[in-house]
Amino acid sequence: MFYEPYDKKKKGRGRAPEPEVTRRGCLGRLVWFGCKLLFKLAILALVLAVIAYALPPGLFLVEPESDLSIQANLPDSRVNVLLLGVDMLREGAQRSDTIIICSIGYRSVKLVSVLRDTVVDIPGYGRSRVNAAYAHGGAELAMKTINENFGLNISKYAVADYMTLAKFVDAVGGVELVISEEELAHINYNTRAVFGDAASEEAMGYEIAPMTEYSKDGETPVRLNGVQALGYARIRKLDSDFVRTYRQRKILGAALESFRKNLWKPWTYSRLFELLNYMDTNLGIVEMLSLGTKAVAGGGVDQLRVPVEGSYTDSGSTIEIDSAANRQAIYDFLYG
Repeated sequence: MFYEPYDKKKKGRGRAPEPEVTRRGCLGRLVWFGCKLLFKLAILALVLAVIAYALPPGLFLVEPESDLSIQANLPDSRVNVLLLGVDMLREGAQRSDTIIICSIGYRSVKLVSVLRDTVVDIPGYGRSRVNAAYAHGGAELAMKTINENFGLNISKYAVADYMTLAKFVDAVGGVELVISEEELAHINYNTRAVFGDAASEEAMGYEIAPMTEYSKDGETPVRLNGVQALGYARIRKLDSDFVRTYRQRKILGAALESFRKNLWKPWTYSRLFELLNYMDTNLGIVEMLSLGTKAVAGGGVDQLRVPVEGSYTDSGSTIEIDSAANRQAIYDFLYG
């Protein structure tokens, strides 16, 4: 009888791939899953940004709970936010050294500096320098004072101390500004005045080194980190408070431009959200996102200083203004 030869099965036939192959397969699937997740998150972020941008500015112009002397019948195409800078974010009376109206609309950012020595009517306290309003009644009285004297509808604010400015500039990757040799010397002087010694530097989390670069040709910008930008914003003895407010607006404009360049870096957003721990504001997250996307989508930053030329007398310690002329100038600048 003929029997077919017996073919013994080889050991290992049908077994799983070698461990190395398995590991490679798992790693590949993990990378593919990670790429898909990042892609979906990017799409989600884009959709949220589009929705936030599409929200009309008028949506945030709600009647506040307290009386802020809101000017009625202003166009609802912009949201005006009062930015106040103080020496230290703490409870107790202190004046606001920096007063800036940040006005945001579709593809438009406008900044209006109000000089701190400008004499205005502070509700309940008579005539005094405008920076005293915050000392008397905090952000609410500051908003009410600006609204009454300049015919505005401000109901949103953000208060920060000088170190928050440094953190903000670092969060967006620094700023590029044209710096003169004289300004360079004052930046280093102001930095030493703020930090003083190595112990102070360590306490604030900064390692201070003198700034050495400036715009030798008067045109080429140099990069400033947060501490250097802070020193630049505090320059006053070189010229005047008028020029100081101009420098502060330049920093905000440069910071916005730097943020646009770093939009693709995820850590930029985490650093910016961390700044909320160092600020006092009544802006909600949705409002911040909506106004932020509008600001990023805009072009350059338009600027105005109040009082405007030809509308004031400066005694050296106080500035008396033509209120009607400056009220009209602000309206024309924001809505004209």
